Amino acid sequence: MDLSMNPHTWLVKLNQTILAAQCKIDGQMVNMESGCLAAGSLIKKTIRNASSIWWIGNGGSAAICSHLSQDLLNKLGARSFYLGDPALMTCMANDYGYKNVYRTPLEKLSKEGDVLIAISSSGNSPNILSCVEMANAKKMNTISLSGFSDSNKLWNAETQIAFFIDANLYGIVEVSHEAILHSIIESLFLQSNS
Repeated sequence: MDLSMNPHTWLVKLNQTILAAQCKIDGQMVNMESGCLAAGSLIKKTIRNASSIWWIGNGGSAAICSHLSQDLLNKLGARSFYLGDPALMTCMANDYGYKNVYRTPLEKLSKEGDVLIAISSSGNSPNILSCVEMANAKKMNTISLSGFSDSNKLWNAETQIAFFIDANLYGIVEVSHEAILHSIIESLFLQSNS
């Protein structure tokens, strides 16, 4: 860690990191604008088809999921769900293990054509990777957001759209993920009101 970093230099680094984020569509590198537009188009299509959008993440990523899931519902009327209810999570973890804390309810509630938004700062969370694997088998669409190392498993998993943040500070990675998702949701909201 750079010991000379202060709040302003952190903000400068955040700005540079967001602008340098990487994106793939169906495994092929694209520029960020194309990735964000593709994610917006996928979300818009999902809403139009009355399909559901499911969010999964741990820790800070869980907070992002909870926040932006309700933004999709509130701003765009999406069928948007975060499976983070404490009673549900502890039940699933107790009965099926933490690796399946999201997978078990997601398997029961989701359907083909739904979207899974999977967020993992490290990109190596077993419970998140398990859901991506299940979503692919179920023919759901997947959007992933990860960081730290470009060798992480989520960035290299089979997903329709993947975003990668090349940073090693949790705050930078998490705020970058949230900013990317906010940009997509708020752009769709502005389009729907123009």
